[in-house]
Amino acid sequence: MSRIALLAASVFVVAGVASGQLIDEYGGAAGAVEWVLRTLVVISLAVALAAAFVLVLRVRRRVSPRPLGWAVTAVATVAFVFFVAQPTVFAVYLSHLPARRAVHDADLGAPKQPVTLTTAGGLKLRGWYVPSRNGAAVAVLHGTGSNRLGVADHARLLVRHGYGVLILDLHGHGESEGRSTSLPWRFAPDADAALAYLRGRPDVHAGRIGLVGLSLGGEIAVDAAANHREWRAIVAEGVQGGTPPTDPATSAVLTLLGGLDRVLSGSGPSAANARLVQRIAPRPLLLISAGRGAEARANVGYLRQAGPATELWNLPGAPHAAALRTDPAGYERHVVGFLDRALR
Repeated sequence: MSRIALLAASVFVVAGVASGQLIDEYGGAAGAVEWVLRTLVVISLAVALAAAFVLVLRVRRRVSPRPLGWAVTAVATVAFVFFVAQPTVFAVYLSHLPARRAVHDADLGAPKQPVTLTTAGGLKLRGWYVPSRNGAAVAVLHGTGSNRLGVADHARLLVRHGYGVLILDLHGHGESEGRSTSLPWRFAPDADAALAYLRGRPDVHAGRIGLVGLSLGGEIAVDAAANHREWRAIVAEGVQGGTPPTDPATSAVLTLLGGLDRVLSGSGPSAANARLVQRIAPRPLLLISAGRGAEARANVGYLRQAGPATELWNLPGAPHAAALRTDPAGYERHVVGFLDRALR
């Protein structure tokens, strides 16, 4: 069993490194090779973890008396799941497991136009745009495993208030081209393409472009706004990446997760969110968080790091990235009021 675990772990490392180097390949021979490598990553990880788990369970045979052996095995199992299985599975989920949902027609409250954006890397992104009636426009970015339909309700709200609204499928999602991942730094070209589109719209006045993101989309929004000052107002909901750990155990898990993300994707974030929100200042930034746990604490930390034009709205009883669904009137008051002030 130890040989199986070692062999599977070796395949995981080699295939993971190679897959990370080819992660931008889409179609053709290189894309086919990347797909094979991605499949090997998922299968080898499952085999390695299963074999390693069996080895952990065998610890009880090496310790006596029997009650002590079972106690040691229980501790070893918990440690294995927390420090090894959890970060590796999550890293593969974020970088290698596809999540593409079908897109169907949706009413955005006003006539919409189908749009196709092209990223700097040549990927085609599909979406919809509703023209602006007030001279301002907002791009709205969906979360992990979703597509433009995941922010259709947000679009309807903004359209009702006269905003031009662009919603699109991030690359690898919905009807857009590309590899599906959930690593926010991989989507900088998507945000750049959205900015270029809105900047060229005749119905959008200069300096009146905003960005709204949920969960993964919020992480993308923070990164995009930190690097492009033409995003004049930013609403980031459910952002918590780069949160400083509160204990050594969590620090160890996050360190492994971050390292695996870099290897499996061939790249890493440009900076932690705390640094990115500093770079957004003095432009207006609205942070929205949920619950009383890590997400809420992270956003309080971001608020301390950000400029005086930053606001925080926390919903203690809301699920992650569900502010509009949880408190529609509050969302309209906070978000539309914020955008009206920032993009007037």
